Amino acid sequence: MKRLALLLALPAAVSCTNQYGHPEEFSWGFNKPATETTSSRIERREIVAWGTNPKDKKRLGFLYKNETKVVGSREYRDSYAIYDRLGTTQIGFITAEGVFYRFDKYGHFEQPAVYEGKIVVTGLKLFFGLPLSYNVDLEEIDPYK
Repeated sequence: MKRLALLLALPAAVSCTNQYGHPEEFSWGFNKPATETTSSRIERREIVAWGTNPKDKKRLGFLYKNETKVVGSREYRDSYAIYDRLGTTQIGFITAEGVFYRFDKYGHFEQPAVYEGKIVVTGLKLFFGLPLSYNVDLEEIDPYK
């Protein structure tokens, strides 16, 4: 009888709760929920476009990929910020779901969204007002250029 009581007590001891009151059997294998919102830039690319001749490339702006972890979340979310040609002013952003938003001159969202879809190149063409026949590319930034 004592052995049965010991065997029944073992699962109860393993499935203890964490500091938030949620039962987690193996909590050491998972990240804890974030206590503050953190964001970091993980990638930076140059947005270039041209018509028919690739030698006529023109810089439109920069695309920054950010990784954000919101309070209470365990996973990072990707978002993209679109900057102007000089890389100084944020002119729009793209959510993780692929919704493109543009800022007006006062820094507010322009409604409705410019484009909604997973194809980034098509969204950038519409965002910058280019014809769909144009070519748009995201090039890595050469620090020695």
